Amino acid sequence: MPFSRRLLTGLFASIVAAAVRAQEPTPAPTPAPTPPPNIDVRMIRLKLSAGDLPSAESILEYHKAEHGEDPDYTLGVAWLARGAALLGDWKAAAAWAGEAQSIADSRLKAAEDYEKEPEAVYALGTAIEVRAQALAAAGRKTEAIASLDEAFRKQEKAGAPYNLRARIWKRRNMLELAGKPAPAIRAEDHVGPEPPALESLRGKPVVLFFWWESCGDCRMQSATLRKVVAKYRDKGVIFVAPTRFYGKPETRAEEKEKIEKSWRETYELADSVAVPISDAAMVRYGVSATPTFVFVDRAGIVRLYAPTRLSEARLSAEIDRLLKTGAREKKT
Repeated sequence: MPFSRRLLTGLFASIVAAAVRAQEPTPAPTPAPTPPPNIDVRMIRLKLSAGDLPSAESILEYHKAEHGEDPDYTLGVAWLARGAALLGDWKAAAAWAGEAQSIADSRLKAAEDYEKEPEAVYALGTAIEVRAQALAAAGRKTEAIASLDEAFRKQEKAGAPYNLRARIWKRRNMLELAGKPAPAIRAEDHVGPEPPALESLRGKPVVLFFWWESCGDCRMQSATLRKVVAKYRDKGVIFVAPTRFYGKPETRAEEKEKIEKSWRETYELADSVAVPISDAAMVRYGVSATPTFVFVDRAGIVRLYAPTRLSEARLSAEIDRLLKTGAREKKT
């Protein structure tokens, strides 16, 4: 029996939605969550994932003609800047990043605007990241890092939301955290065992798993994480799972209960892996998206910064590298 047009349309929409969800790890919540993008933004992301920047630009052009510079147009501009950077088209990336910056400058005039204009905040973060990526791609890494440091200071002073500040650090970490000492984690609170200070773990490989209890990608990572912890715990590898309070201060007691319940029931690691709760650490490690993994060697040096989900095979391979690195250092 042939499919009806309605059924085919529904199937296509499901495929597009699945492709969009697969683009990136689960984002941490913002004070004013961005509304779900319409089909034009979804199609832009789908075209970019296929490496088709011209079609994506054409879709945005059509959207602007039909709807003007609405919030979805702002998101589309940001995605074109990101997509052009991913494809290495730095001329287009610079142009779209400039457009994203112009939109942000026109809409983010005061601290309260950051809550009212989440799309503009997203565009601003994209402009900051893409500019740094372009500098790094041109061999100007020092300038790229300086631009990110300046942007962070400016946004911190402006009272920018957590996600934007963490996003700036994420890009900086992607440029230079590997090979540098792991930043300290000072817990404001914790669940599970008492969190160890990273400085006290010298001589042991450390895996940091940054997560959020409501993150779907994190939950889907739980079985893999549990297997890897069981596999490497007796080999001297230390696992630590930092998170933060995402709600308002008055809801922290309730939120802590949810964190503890999730770590106990979903991850089943409540007795073996400490969960420090630290907003400062989550910002410094650039956790604008969860999960994020950081692999630290016996000397306290970051060997890999991975703001993404990882398979059991990849997790195991990175931990094996930590163990081998330590073994070579002991022999020498």
